[in-house]
Amino acid sequence: MEPDEFGQPAIYTDSDLNEISCNVLIEHDVLLQPSGFDSQVVEIGTTIEALFSDIGAPKKGDLFTIDSIVYNVIRVEENDKIFVKMTVSEEAE
Repeated sequence: MEPDEFGQPAIYTDSDLNEISCNVLIEHDVLLQPSGFDSQVVEIGTTIEALFSDIGAPKKGDLFTIDSIVYNVIRVEENDKIFVKMTVSEEAE
């Protein structure tokens, strides 16, 4: 899959403030299981999925800017070295 066939344009900013153009899939109102719970506790959140070949291994605190909205990486949910899926929060203005 070519990057221009995947999602919408975004800017990924890592902890060293390197900016990388990439495409992402963003999904709002996703049911998530918070870390640290073994029961059926869920929360509603937002996820971003990006190509590993574009961004590598993101870390907590890294940023994605999509249509001038900034999202902060809370945690990596999945990383199969093809796609990386992260839980994110929208930064307050």
